[in-house]
Amino acid sequence: MLTLPPLHAAPAIKPSSPEIETGPEKMSLLSAFLHAYWLRPENAFWMTLRSLALSTAPRGVPSIDVCCGDGIFSFIDAGGRFRPDFDVFRAVAALERVTHGHADMFDAEPEDYAPPIETRPPATISAGTDLKPNLLRKAATLGFYDRLIRHDGNTPLPLPDGTFRRTYCNSAYWMTHVDGFLRELRRVTRPDGEVILHVKLSDMRRYTLDRFERALGADFLRIIGRGRLDCWPSLASRETWERRFNDAGLSIERCDAFATRTHAHLWDVGLRPIAPLLVRMTHALAPETRAAIKRDWVALFRELLDPITRPDFDVFDNADEPAELQYVLRPRG
Repeated sequence: MLTLPPLHAAPAIKPSSPEIETGPEKMSLLSAFLHAYWLRPENAFWMTLRSLALSTAPRGVPSIDVCCGDGIFSFIDAGGRFRPDFDVFRAVAALERVTHGHADMFDAEPEDYAPPIETRPPATISAGTDLKPNLLRKAATLGFYDRLIRHDGNTPLPLPDGTFRRTYCNSAYWMTHVDGFLRELRRVTRPDGEVILHVKLSDMRRYTLDRFERALGADFLRIIGRGRLDCWPSLASRETWERRFNDAGLSIERCDAFATRTHAHLWDVGLRPIAPLLVRMTHALAPETRAAIKRDWVALFRELLDPITRPDFDVFDNADEPAELQYVLRPRG
């Protein structure tokens, strides 16, 4: 994993952690994420990259998972495993609106939702927050969060100052009022704690097919994109992110690049456009047929994605900005 010096501020940076394990641990994570997200394999390899990056970051308690969603990512990252017959596509809805209106298929009432857990993480997370009640109800079924709070990240967190030793979020770039959001993360983190953020850079916009609109046409790009970039109002350059951290009273402990422009290009043309159709098709299968197809599907993509799922994987010759960074930050002052 590439460790980067800060651009905006210049605090002392500790030596980088040892290289992340990319052997059995990587394959275990990739397999777990593929089983959970098999119809979106491009999301599975990106989540694996995030989890591998987190393996180098501090894990302290008490902890908070801000914008935790349904909790599946953090559950697997923390060492939890589900039985192979589980995947997130079993509890979805609004598939027509997903195709035509960019609705969130996972924001569904989780009737009879009970993920079959094979292995529980060795520890729980003290608190999780999210805006969507359905996702929080799904997270609650995991028995992994001590407390779940409905919260809009653009508003103050309903928590006391200095509560958490570890504050994690991978959704800062989703926030409209990102500066206030970062100040809130600093406020609820103990003076001796860490804020761990995964942030996408504005270069993500260059790592898509949008620049070929003249050849591909607007309709092609609309179908491929499904409005995802519009959901990220706070995408920014590395310089801007680091200025934001500085203004929020956060000092940079370390900065690691874990997703390259090549990863972004692959993710850009993944199975996103046909995911609702795949879900409908798999729902129509007999359980034993679905299970057999999923087994072969996961085995195939595990082999395909294994060489790609490295933080330094890049097929281009010239250097360029990464797509996503992990920051370990400390409250200042």
